[in-house]
Amino acid sequence: FTEISHRLLCSYSTNIEDLFWEIDHCLAINRSVLQQLEDRCGHELTDEDWEKIQIQALRRESYECPICLTPLPAGADGHQDARETGCSRSSRETVLLSCSHVFHHTCLLALEEFSLGDSSPFHVCPLCRSGYQKKILEC
Repeated sequence: FTEISHRLLCSYSTNIEDLFWEIDHCLAINRSVLQQLEDRCGHELTDEDWEKIQIQALRRESYECPICLTPLPAGADGHQDARETGCSRSSRETVLLSCSHVFHHTCLLALEEFSLGDSSPFHVCPLCRSGYQKKILEC
């Protein structure tokens, strides 16, 4: 085994300059990807942007949280008037993501906490896997 390992190591050309060039090249690609991600997700969304996103969410007609599969509070996503349904402050808050998916805020927070071990520096939507900004919707 030692002899085979030695032969394998001797058969490879170890050019340090090529190795450093490859490392620099990989770092440049990673920087480019991170810059593109920051350009897409890094800017702060305006109120007008959030209104458009909420309209997209309404078109989805999602009535339950995709994480816990229980109903979302009525009125939080515009389905019904909160006064008609008796929505109170104690009900679960709803969060709208910039990808237009809607979740219970506590469910999303639990998922974010659970995924802290991931190597990714940002969270992604559990449905569409896109990086997101979030906005808590008023009941």
